[in-house]
Amino acid sequence: MALNRKSKRKRNNLKIIFTLLIIVILVIFGYLIFNKVIVPVWERYKEKPIVTKEVPYEEEEKREVRPVPTEEMFEINLYFSDSQAMYLVPEKRKISQTPSLAIQAVVELIKGPENSELYPTIPKGTQVNEVYIADDIVYIDLSEEIFKNHPGGSSGELMTVYSIVNTLTEIPPIRSVQILVAGNERESLVGHVDISRPLLRDEDWIKP
Repeated sequence: MALNRKSKRKRNNLKIIFTLLIIVILVIFGYLIFNKVIVPVWERYKEKPIVTKEVPYEEEEKREVRPVPTEEMFEINLYFSDSQAMYLVPEKRKISQTPSLAIQAVVELIKGPENSELYPTIPKGTQVNEVYIADDIVYIDLSEEIFKNHPGGSSGELMTVYSIVNTLTEIPPIRSVQILVAGNERESLVGHVDISRPLLRDEDWIKP
């Protein structure tokens, strides 16, 4: 009887050990499966997919390019002296209409001709002080260099005066011109031509 009990106890112990061994093996196997299969799948499931957002190409904002308004130009005849100081010869030139056509015209006269066969009529250093227009008369106020730097002579003075008068009467509505010096009226520039009153255009001095 004692032997039977021992034998039975031994078999029970073996069963327990075998059962524990199976459990251990199952646990290890389960752990391996969990670690190798379930965990990676779960991690992938948890991760949010990275979505690359493709931003559509936007064209650079194009600024409206407005053409810069070019200054309105006025073509005028400037009158310069011939080589003998006998006649005035017209030279066409385009001048800006701002701030004043009359001022611009006289400034261009002071610069002198572009044609090498023509000669300046206004002495160097002369400045335009002011221009006044009343009705169809223009009053052009010049600096004292107009007479101080003048070479003299009746022909030279005629060329100076009528180059100014004939040039400015090219500009409508100007019909006559009075030359002032340093803001004052003068009898003449160098003693030959009366400039104390407005002068009309005189085409007799223009070369035929």
